[in-house]
Amino acid sequence: MGLLKCEEAAPTHPNADVARAIGVADMAYALRSGPPHRATGELAYHVLDAMHAFHEASASDQHVRLESTCERPSPLPLGLRDGILDE
Repeated sequence: MGLLKCEEAAPTHPNADVARAIGVADMAYALRSGPPHRATGELAYHVLDAMHAFHEASASDQHVRLESTCERPSPLPLGLRDGILDE
């Protein structure tokens, strides 16, 4: 098994250091404005499935195949002004 190589990547969105609640803001915006929000239940379940698989793989020292899938949400657009989620 090979080692993973990690590289630092430059941020693609300005103010990424203050984006802690961006998912909640995106959901609120979507509920008020109509577009689908990115934090779906399907995505949350897939993340939970991956977390359990990591734990199971670590405990058993074996690969664990995920049972779930989900559609990748669209990224936030680049170049948004502060306080704006879509333009």
